[in-house]
Amino acid sequence: MLNTGSKVGLVLTGGGAKGAYQVGALRYLAEQGFEPHIIAGTSIGALNGAIIASYPQQLARGVSKLEEIWREIGAANIISANPNWLSILISYGIQSALPEFGGWINTFLTVTGILPKCYSFFDPRPIEELVHSYVNYNQLKRGTELWVTVFPSLQIPGLGYNLLMTLIDMCRVWTGTKAEWLRAQDMDDPETLLNLLLASAAVPLAFPQRQVNGQTYVDGALQDNVPLGALAQRGCTHAIVIHLEDGVPWNRYDFPNLTIIEIRPQTVLNTSNTVVLGSLESLLDFRSDRIAALQAQGYADAKAAIEPILTLVQNLRTLRQTHGELKASTAALLNPDELKTSTAALLNHNVTLKSIPPMVDP
Repeated sequence: MLNTGSKVGLVLTGGGAKGAYQVGALRYLAEQGFEPHIIAGTSIGALNGAIIASYPQQLARGVSKLEEIWREIGAANIISANPNWLSILISYGIQSALPEFGGWINTFLTVTGILPKCYSFFDPRPIEELVHSYVNYNQLKRGTELWVTVFPSLQIPGLGYNLLMTLIDMCRVWTGTKAEWLRAQDMDDPETLLNLLLASAAVPLAFPQRQVNGQTYVDGALQDNVPLGALAQRGCTHAIVIHLEDGVPWNRYDFPNLTIIEIRPQTVLNTSNTVVLGSLESLLDFRSDRIAALQAQGYADAKAAIEPILTLVQNLRTLRQTHGELKASTAALLNPDELKTSTAALLNHNVTLKSIPPMVDP
């Protein structure tokens, strides 16, 4: 499908539970023999990317593993409220009511064990255990190059990642603070790799911040949900982007040397038409029937996006082959030696035909 000198990248965007859609799209790509040279992912896209990156030049095997994981996700209660949610609300209340002393009081209460160290509304342990079980550090280290998008978050001693800190990070996004792309293969140990993948999916307030090599990070989707830049900086010539919503903004003119193919949902993936509520529900809806429906839609949309391109490529190949044959025939006719040889062969053919006695009816 591509020239031998092509360098093909794959971008997997973020979107929580909607990441099941990418599994279906990847299944179709695997059936067409697609094998990415580089992968870049954000949030759930980074987690999906870590699995398929662990099977270099074996996308079909990687997708089979993803399907197994998502079946387990559908059967498990991966999203559950943090059992310390009441203490977390108390902590937020202290910080809001006592801005001068809130940090000190929270530190004291945390050290004494009265308040939890984890400031998030959802329990991070199920997803931690899932990633730890399925992402093999050594296998990924030898796998396809994987870039993970994370956003550098501020960390103020004594303060958890509360609503105020979230708003501060949002302001930093609006004022130009960029997300970072970190290569999974550069992580020195399994714990650092685990934190990197969890950081990319650390939706503010929903899940806790993560430390990676001394820097605190949260969900990369805050600033860069379509990390094409990671592929461009690595010299990719082509890229396939699997979106999880229809209106993800990015500027094609930022990537003049990249030929980009997009797989987008043909119908909205949100579970409700309500703007905010529908989007939030779709991020957290990990029901098994919903996962199966998303995978089926991803497969169908990938086929709708890629099949016309494959047909066009095949038609161009046929046209090129026909043109080559016609060119060779024309060259033979214009070559005097070839023409003499062809004429002699034709005359000899006619003489042979004349030497055959005519058929006579009995």
